[in-house]
Amino acid sequence: MNSDKSNQMCLLSICQQKEKELQQQIEQQQLVMAMAVRIRQSLNLEEVLNTTVNEVRQFLQGDRVLIYQFQADYSGIVVVESVGDGWISVLNAQVQDTWFMSTGNEHYQQGRIQAVADIYTAGLTECHRDLLAQFQVRANLVVPILQGENLWGLLVASQCAAPRQWQSWEIDLLKQLATQIGIAIQQSQLYEQVQSELAERKQAEQKIKEQAALLDITTDAILVRDLNNQITFWNQGAESLYGWKADEILGDNADKLLCQENLPQLEIAFKQVIECSSWQGELEKVTKFGQKILVESRWILMFDEAFQRKSILTVDTDITEKKQLQAQFLRSQRLESLGTLASGIAHDLNNILTPILSSVQLLALKLPNLDGQYKQMLKIIEDNSKRAADLVKQILTFARGSDERGITLQIEHLLLEMEQIAKSTFPKSIQVTKKLPQEPLWAIKAKPTQIHQVLMNLCVNARDAMPKGGTLSIGAENLSIEQNLARINPDANVGSYVVITINDTGFGMTPLIRERIFEPFFTTKELGKGTGLGLSTVIGIVKNYGGFVTVDSQLGKGTQFQVYFPAIKPGIRGVAENVELPHGNGELILIVDDEIAILEMTKTLLEDSNYKTLTAINGIEAISLYAQHQEKISLVLMDIMMPLMDGLTASSILQQMNSQVKIIGLSGITLDHHQLNTNGDYLSINVFLIKPYTFSELLDVIRNLLKEPLDSMQ
Repeated sequence: MNSDKSNQMCLLSICQQKEKELQQQIEQQQLVMAMAVRIRQSLNLEEVLNTTVNEVRQFLQGDRVLIYQFQADYSGIVVVESVGDGWISVLNAQVQDTWFMSTGNEHYQQGRIQAVADIYTAGLTECHRDLLAQFQVRANLVVPILQGENLWGLLVASQCAAPRQWQSWEIDLLKQLATQIGIAIQQSQLYEQVQSELAERKQAEQKIKEQAALLDITTDAILVRDLNNQITFWNQGAESLYGWKADEILGDNADKLLCQENLPQLEIAFKQVIECSSWQGELEKVTKFGQKILVESRWILMFDEAFQRKSILTVDTDITEKKQLQAQFLRSQRLESLGTLASGIAHDLNNILTPILSSVQLLALKLPNLDGQYKQMLKIIEDNSKRAADLVKQILTFARGSDERGITLQIEHLLLEMEQIAKSTFPKSIQVTKKLPQEPLWAIKAKPTQIHQVLMNLCVNARDAMPKGGTLSIGAENLSIEQNLARINPDANVGSYVVITINDTGFGMTPLIRERIFEPFFTTKELGKGTGLGLSTVIGIVKNYGGFVTVDSQLGKGTQFQVYFPAIKPGIRGVAENVELPHGNGELILIVDDEIAILEMTKTLLEDSNYKTLTAINGIEAISLYAQHQEKISLVLMDIMMPLMDGLTASSILQQMNSQVKIIGLSGITLDHHQLNTNGDYLSINVFLIKPYTFSELLDVIRNLLKEPLDSMQ
């Protein structure tokens, strides 16, 4: 009994420690994500930099955090600073450090950091130490801010009161934030360049329009109205833009006809043009056919021969498409940032999940006599870890795409999960029903995370179409499409399909909207409430698997989406998993990973499975160990993303040392195999295993690779 209690306490301690580490990682990533969001929302570089140093100092509980910008000769200036009470401010301080101007800049240009626990024991040059002491620095953490290959500046966290041993997570945090600062700098520079070009273009256009004046030679809409707003001139550009011929509109009130919803703004514009002789701004106007357009409108006050106010010359330029393109550009920027951020977060989360999954399996094997309650706890940890890994893959699939192959998939459990999600998260005014056939649904070839994404997008759209409540129906059926039915839909082929049906009783769609719903960035939702990417993502996933989508919608009655996936022939069943874990025969395996938790857990798992191990925390150490034990090492487990030397480079060197070396590449993110092949690096890796993997998956891959004859890998 005492032994069981001790085991239980040990298990509880491990879980609490993992939970603490995970919480610390979450808080760190939340800060990075918040900074990334602010960077994308603001083009004010000074605001972004000030926010960064303030939040970093608060998060690290440091005495000073600053950003230092280099000049051409690598002297520099402190551009922003957050400093605690009682310490001197160094904001705008000019610095000329001979170490920076000689070898220090090369140190930081290579992306290296400087983590000094105590300036008096770190072996710094005398002048560099004296400079830091002048600024009351006792401990210093310095991370470079790069623009491509160029060194822009430094992100510096300082402890003034006492020495400080910088933790690895603190270093990682500053490195991630330095990357986000680099993005903000690049974004700000691009914005300034675009604004400058737009200003120059507007000046040139204004000059041309003033010279053209009343000539009917421009594609812009030019009209003249008297001081009572009655139209007296209407050029061909105005006819093309607004739809009315000149003889239809002369004498009409321009504001009431063209600007039905902007009357308060027009009053302000009219007052300014009378007082200042000109006005310029953006207006929403309406065409003859009721279409709303956005124009850039320039008003100029005209005078008669006696210099009395006579009329207002208006030049309107249609900028509707331009604004849409700008909005799409900003959306694509946000998505690109999301992809970069998601990739980094996925790598870190998968590194966290890998030892958790492995630990759960090891505990289950080592503690077979646990009572049912604790076995259930282990099962919950394992299931939720796998679900978290699937969620990470789903985010990456949306943000950056994925080249993973589909698996043989039964979709019943996905439909059941979607029903449960809808019932628990959608408003109670929406009734959720599920309808499945009596016979089992056929299997399809797909990735579960992508099918889940299709279901989620369609169900969320159905929810949004029923703001006052209604019925959401989720169903599926087997369907064989014959030649006659295939002719009706050009995307359909003769054969077997599994059809998923999502039906709502919402407000429906007009035929015009229905024609455009699959266009990227097209949305009928309010600004900020929809990206316009949901249905375009759906159609992309479905077509990728050889399927198609049909839509039936009526205003006031609702909408039905039917998603057709090609089915695998009935009767084919997947191969059952082998529940017996394979063991080794004393082979020596070199494990290379910069994550200590993964390194130690993998070592324990392999040694328990009758393998011998060597461990290295980076590529350089791995090469050194391999050189010493090359004849004994049977296989190398190589993490791909590591500091100092990445896994691909290290693997390439190992292959040069021994062309028959067997290497399993481990990565927290899905790699682009096409890019790897182009660089020639992929040829040094025999198998890739994506984190988080289970203990059994790792052992299966090792066993299969060790069984391969050397000649087959030539």
